[in-house]
Amino acid sequence: MTDESNEQSEQVEVLNQYLDFLQRQDDASCQSLRAVNPELKPLMACLDSLERLAPQSDSDPESVELGPDDATLPVSPHASRQAPPLLAREFGNYELLEELGRGGMGIVYKARQKDLNRVVALKTILSNQFASEDEVRRFYLEAQAAGRLQHANIVAIHEVGQHLGQHYFTMDFIGGGSLASPDFRPLSQVAPDNYYEVASLMQQVAEAVEYLHSKEIIHRDLKPSNILIDEAGQAYVTDFGLAKLYDGLPGGSGTDARTQTGMIVGTPGYMSPEQAAGQLDQISTRSDIFCLGIILYELLTGVSPFKHSSPLDSLVAVIEGEPALPHSHNRNIPRSLELVCLKCLEKDPALRYQSARELAADLERFIAGEPLQAQPAGMIQKFQRWFRRKPALVSRLSAILLAVGIIQTVYSTQGVDLNYHLRIMSLFGLWGALVVFFQFGLDHFPNKKRVRYFWSAADVALLTGLLVLADAPIGILLIGYPMLIVSSGLFFYVRLVLFTTVLSLLSFAVLVLARSELVELWQYPVIYAMVLAILGMITAYQIYRVRVLSRYYELRRP
Repeated sequence: MTDESNEQSEQVEVLNQYLDFLQRQDDASCQSLRAVNPELKPLMACLDSLERLAPQSDSDPESVELGPDDATLPVSPHASRQAPPLLAREFGNYELLEELGRGGMGIVYKARQKDLNRVVALKTILSNQFASEDEVRRFYLEAQAAGRLQHANIVAIHEVGQHLGQHYFTMDFIGGGSLASPDFRPLSQVAPDNYYEVASLMQQVAEAVEYLHSKEIIHRDLKPSNILIDEAGQAYVTDFGLAKLYDGLPGGSGTDARTQTGMIVGTPGYMSPEQAAGQLDQISTRSDIFCLGIILYELLTGVSPFKHSSPLDSLVAVIEGEPALPHSHNRNIPRSLELVCLKCLEKDPALRYQSARELAADLERFIAGEPLQAQPAGMIQKFQRWFRRKPALVSRLSAILLAVGIIQTVYSTQGVDLNYHLRIMSLFGLWGALVVFFQFGLDHFPNKKRVRYFWSAADVALLTGLLVLADAPIGILLIGYPMLIVSSGLFFYVRLVLFTTVLSLLSFAVLVLARSELVELWQYPVIYAMVLAILGMITAYQIYRVRVLSRYYELRRP
């Protein structure tokens, strides 16, 4: 009997491979095979069941794999809408009812445990029987990390096992959805009282994270889709696929051999600066605090502070950018709650809350109407935030003010001609006004790329005008063109760099015609023009390489 069963299993496997090959070649071939082989109907039914049981290959658009330790998205409202309807089917002691979500490594089903007649969430490896040893090990590490936790706001693990070669574990089913669902984003737009509901939810999450840290676990992938809400409004933290053990120290050097310095761990747009920079040795409990600040910001405003259309833009925003103040999106947001959010989002870990317990305590103080531990930022912090929020505006205004100060000092001490002085100062005044206008365009106009092109063209034109009007010698001022080319690369657009380079070359040609002293030695302008062209090409090529790498990571989905 055993030999017959093994023989039949081998036949099923061979037939399954053959049908898969035919299906890739022509679906009609598979259908015809079914028609001409009625005796294989039982085997076909078995294969159909196995095919329906296998998860689909579409991955959640919110999760992008950036390395071996990338996040899995256990429950996503987007994935549940994209997934095809799922008929109830058997899976050992469980009956799979519907697909809840999937991510970089796992897929989650709503299931009924037959012997206890209860509904649970069942997670399997996305690649099923074809999972590598590393994937299986990571899967069980996630189950072990979650299984050791017992907290009212953490999703509990029930069972870990294997069925027909598919590894799985089951956990509590939370039926209310996640914070990523539209019903919870943002709560504050429903009624003013919901600011306290937001604070209460975040307090629950912070207490759960503090419990994780007390167990020497760093979550490393806190985001709205990993915070589940039940029908009673209670929050639950889930998805420990990136959980990392540490040695309990404030800086927490990890003991997780899966990661190494330089590897980006997490979900772009929902990670701390040290995670985005691949500085895994710098990741600590305070990294989770930063992620909690991102979640709070999104709940308050309905806008993700660092999430952009590509992983590269998201990573750059996390490392270098500064989000707009929450009250700029919604004037009704209490300033004290905004202060809590901004303290979580400090780039320097030393300036954040030093523990999730401190964050939970400040949220409790906000709910009670008591003074907060968090204090408003000082002048230096405010300037740093402003610079990160509007780097193009601040850098240009600073350069203009510096130049104006030098020119005014020269005029006051050396008695420069008044008309010449007024022309130069008027040009700088126009430049400053245009800088403010273009920054306004970046903040409010829909076509931001066009604004950047016009801004770059205006910078080159105004620099050329300044060089035409300036008294000789102007050699030191020619550094302005390469500076404009390099600064255009900060936007990470290859075409913008090439556009600025070509415009700079044309403007320099006009300058050479207008300033006769530049052609006294003709080889100098030629060399300078070649340097500008080479600098522009190198800058554009480096940005192109980064863009290609970004697209590669963006497309690396199971």
